[in-house]
Amino acid sequence: MKRNARSKKAVVYENLKNRIINNLIKPGEPLNEGSLSKELKISKTPVREALQQLEKEGFVENIPVKGAFVSKISVQDIRELFEIREILECEVIKRAVNKVDPAKVRLLRDRFVSSESENSRSAPSHFRSGDQIHTFIFETFGNRRLMEIYKRLQDHVVRNRIFFFDQSHPGRSEESFKEHLEILDALEAKDPLRAEQAVRSHLRNSLEYLKKIL
Repeated sequence: MKRNARSKKAVVYENLKNRIINNLIKPGEPLNEGSLSKELKISKTPVREALQQLEKEGFVENIPVKGAFVSKISVQDIRELFEIREILECEVIKRAVNKVDPAKVRLLRDRFVSSESENSRSAPSHFRSGDQIHTFIFETFGNRRLMEIYKRLQDHVVRNRIFFFDQSHPGRSEESFKEHLEILDALEAKDPLRAEQAVRSHLRNSLEYLKKIL
């Protein structure tokens, strides 16, 4: 019974998290236990437990008396997210450079460039391709626990990007493409300082761009 209860909570959790990340449930929208229970044809307990988990992860906020709501996205949230990314990614890439296989970097670069030629750089596919590069850095470093932390962080990165995507400008996509190529070139060259600077510049440019459209 306990295992079944956990699996029900997991189903509700994944359902709601995916909808929040993909902006299918907008920031500030209410999350009513009763309504969700009826919609998902499940009891209120796993819904409540899922909402509690999502609250811990920052996707949901609970307002006394009013109830649960999808958390809003503020300038401060975005700034904090990029600060965490800069601290983590700049340090990880410096260490990952020593472990990287240049042949794998070249293969990833070819896939990235190929993806860009097949799709518009303002399309979501561009950003997904960029995410693969960041994930590759953490995979190369090889710290399993750190990888888990990064994946949870990446959920918020993707949510923010999808939320602001309608306001994106092709010019930023072009810049981002070049910045990712520099990251890959630095990795292939096994140059830790160049790699660190490439990641730092990319993240800071991305943050400045988001601040302009907010």
